[in-house]
Amino acid sequence: MKKVLCVTLILLAIISCLTACNITTNVSNIGNGQAESTPQAQEMMSAISENRISDAKALLHPNASKNQDIGLEQMISYINGRTVTSMKRMNINVTTSSNADGKTRQEQVVYETTLSDGEIVYLSVVYITSPDGEGFASFQLVLGVV
Repeated sequence: MKKVLCVTLILLAIISCLTACNITTNVSNIGNGQAESTPQAQEMMSAISENRISDAKALLHPNASKNQDIGLEQMISYINGRTVTSMKRMNINVTTSSNADGKTRQEQVVYETTLSDGEIVYLSVVYITSPDGEGFASFQLVLGVV
C-alpha cells in the first residue's frame, strides 16, 4: 500500500511540475458590457481628432512598434477634426496568461464608430496590460465592412 501511495505522489508531483509553467485563458464575445479598454479607445480617438499626437503616443504599449508616427499622422489626416459620436462594441476576444514574468491580459476589440459627419468606420484594437506596462499594441481604422 505504501508503494502505491509513493508512486502516486511522485506521479502527481511530476505532472504538476510539467503543467504549471504557463496558464492561458481565452474568452470571446464576453457579455454585452464594455471592454476594459473602451475608455482608452475613446481617449485615443479624441487625441487623433484633436491632432494631439503626443497624447496618442502615450496611449500606446511600451513594446508597440516604433514606426507609429506615420500611422498616427494618416489617421489624423483621415479623421480631419471630426469627433466620435458613438462607439459600439462589435466583437471582443480576451486572452489572459500567467507565467514566471507575471500576468498578461490582451483584449482584441472591434468597434463600430460613428463620426460627427455620420460616416461609419471600424476600429480594430489590441490593448495589452502586462508587467511591461499597458497600452495599445495595435490601433487601426478599418474602412468598409468588417
